[in-house]
Amino acid sequence: MEEIKRIGPPTAINVRGSEYDLSVPLNATPSRAWRQTFQAPHDWKEPFHPSRITMTYRALHFTSEDCRVHLWVALIDKWIASANELYAQATGSLVSLDAAEPEKMSDQGLAHHEGTLETRNVG
Repeated sequence: MEEIKRIGPPTAINVRGSEYDLSVPLNATPSRAWRQTFQAPHDWKEPFHPSRITMTYRALHFTSEDCRVHLWVALIDKWIASANELYAQATGSLVSLDAAEPEKMSDQGLAHHEGTLETRNVG
């Protein structure tokens, strides 16, 4: 299995008051075993836990207030790296593309336009 990586910043797909439903793109579809590893990290603190994140095909989805998005993304990058490492240890089948650093925080933020989040229509 190819190493899972976040390949872009979160995108707001829905807004409810001060909360945003966000989608984070991945480079590949995680296997069931990798998903289970991601969902059970050793390092987490309420209210930030992967159980609050859902996975679909090649994306992670979560809900956050705008001021906490950077923290969520930093934790997601950490949990992805941990899941990759644990999955590789357990199966020996992960293709490592070198231990690349998580993307810079400037790439992790939401797209802002005149101080507001950009959203895309879901339909």
